[in-house]
Amino acid sequence: MFVSVKYTENLQGAGRMIGLRKRKLYIDILAVFSVLICLTVLCEILYSNYANTKIVLKFEQDFYSERITTTSVNSIDAYFEELEDLINILAQIYKHEKEDVRVSNIAKFDRLFLESVKRMPFITSIYVALSDGSYMQARTLEGISTYQKKKNKSLPSYAKYALRKIHGSKGGNGKETWEYLNEDFGNVDTETLEAISYDPRKRDWYVKTELAHRMVWSDEYIYATSKLPGITLSMPLGYDENEMTVGNIAIDFALSHFKPILENVKISENTRCYLLNAKNEVLCQVGEGGEDRALYSIMESKDPVLMNAAKILFQAKTQHTMYEVKGEAYLASLRQLPQKRISLLLITPQSDILTEFDSVQSSMLYISFFVFLLSFVVVFLLSKRISKPIGQICRTARAIGNMELDDVPNAPKSSILEINDLANSIEKMRVGVSTFAKYAPKELVRKMITSGTTPELGGRTEQITILFSDIEKFSTISENLPAEYLILHMSEYFSELTTTIMDNSGMIDKYIGDSIMAIWGAPIRDDNQVVNACYAALDCQTVLEELKIKWEPMGKPPLPTRIGLHTGHAIVGNIGSPDRLSFTAIGDSVNVASRLEGVNKIYGTKILVSEDVESIAHGKILFRVIDKVEVVGKTKGIIIYEPLCSMKDQENSEYYGYIDLCAKSKEAFELYQAQKFKEAKKIYSEIRGTYPHKSSAIFPIMNRCEMYIKDPPIEWNGTLKLTSK
Repeated sequence: MFVSVKYTENLQGAGRMIGLRKRKLYIDILAVFSVLICLTVLCEILYSNYANTKIVLKFEQDFYSERITTTSVNSIDAYFEELEDLINILAQIYKHEKEDVRVSNIAKFDRLFLESVKRMPFITSIYVALSDGSYMQARTLEGISTYQKKKNKSLPSYAKYALRKIHGSKGGNGKETWEYLNEDFGNVDTETLEAISYDPRKRDWYVKTELAHRMVWSDEYIYATSKLPGITLSMPLGYDENEMTVGNIAIDFALSHFKPILENVKISENTRCYLLNAKNEVLCQVGEGGEDRALYSIMESKDPVLMNAAKILFQAKTQHTMYEVKGEAYLASLRQLPQKRISLLLITPQSDILTEFDSVQSSMLYISFFVFLLSFVVVFLLSKRISKPIGQICRTARAIGNMELDDVPNAPKSSILEINDLANSIEKMRVGVSTFAKYAPKELVRKMITSGTTPELGGRTEQITILFSDIEKFSTISENLPAEYLILHMSEYFSELTTTIMDNSGMIDKYIGDSIMAIWGAPIRDDNQVVNACYAALDCQTVLEELKIKWEPMGKPPLPTRIGLHTGHAIVGNIGSPDRLSFTAIGDSVNVASRLEGVNKIYGTKILVSEDVESIAHGKILFRVIDKVEVVGKTKGIIIYEPLCSMKDQENSEYYGYIDLCAKSKEAFELYQAQKFKEAKKIYSEIRGTYPHKSSAIFPIMNRCEMYIKDPPIEWNGTLKLTSK
């Protein structure tokens, strides 16, 4: 199938034989690119400065403003999302507690709160306030250097954390304790404050959360204890039986902690980063410029670089801009954090990026342009000469590799010897594969080509689903049609059913006279193989009904077809001799599928499936139980079912009737299996009256019911043993 081409050593003789003057591909490429490389290397140093400057500036405008700033915003927003996730988790843990709502309940979370504060350095404190005024707070000692009761007494240097607890009282006063802890949460000291007037329920964060009934981000403010500016995130813990809030949980974090975070999102060494609130006040900043304080208005800044950036961005309502201040160019970008009232402002001097290009000489523009133009023309002509035929060959090879053989373009001719030889080989491969695909399943051929493996004798056990079809009374039909008409008639029949099976992910194993054997699950794995096979069987019957209507005016006989489906393990692989292989499946499961196709004759059905198929496809396909039979070659009975339609096919006018039919069939069959033949016969009689077009399948079991009513069986296993295939 694949033909190798013998190269001649004498190129002139090859030219006379083929009729074209041919050259080696590598000679053309080396000759042209040797000159181009010399010119390019010589000019690159001169030209690249100017070209790269323009590219970098364009890159700065597009990439910096869009991607870099967005990445920085997302990086910062991740900290806020982490806080939201943490407070949600803490609140959910609390909600699952079943004890009464009091300090003794929330106190059990002190270790969890402390661990959270320790592991998330940007958190200042985590605290819970209950509706009775009880309060617990785990916090760092940032901003606190003395005891709360004795303000003139300093805390030990190794005190790192504190647990603050308030036991509420109806009178509004309560007892407050401060437990100071070291790095490992060991107790350093404890102090108690009597008759304190602090009521967390009157704090702004608690009131707003109480009113909102959801997670709340506070405005920026100064913390009462540490005197540091910060933000509070709070949310309700839950509600009691009167829909009243049982308490709220909150997290504080100081704005100064964002400095190391902002350092990580700087674009360059001189980049300025500002976090702004909804009032355009600076919450935190890194880099030169601005004011050495927090919560000042950006519009009141005396820094001209910051003022100009704010003026342009706010007045023009844009997200990024380029501007100059005293001859220095800057890039500024403003982005709001998703679903937050905080924005990130980045200002970067343009010189930080263009430092390496300050020595560009404008006089080199014309030389570089000329060299570029010359190189472009030469490379363009050569690339057209090479790429066009190679591109056509690639398209042809790709189509062959994908087994798209119907519209494969012919391989092109070329004056380059290697390309021409390759084109000839590809064309011969196309013809060979196209011919081979007519005798083997395309899926199998495609897998063989893509895997690059050589087919060998042997197989393996796989879970597959097998379909067998057979035309009813085909011998009678074939006797009444001339051979040439029969061939055309069968070709259309096989074409339509083959397409239907393949559209449902099936593979045609073989055609056996007027029969079709198809499998799912090999050679390509199919996790939905049973359902796909059921869909294929139902679709085949639909297609046959359409063909019947189409053929009737033409005088063509219909081809009623019986189908059997079974799923199970079978040996799948290459079977035959070393010189002639056939990819197929063999084993007991294949025999069962074949026998089920023949069982249709007894029950007058079009499709029968095994209980293994029904158990897997149940819920996606509507099945009615038919009988329990022992097919030829088996010693154990199997329950057989008839698929009626897809569960998705609810627009079918018979869909809801089928549901009733399935329910009654199941009820009657279970009575039959329980040897309640009179009751079973009664329900089968109702089915025959209600669904006459589906009654042929119940006649065999009804006849047995009548027989067993008169003469009950001595030995009973509920199975009909079949004696013919």
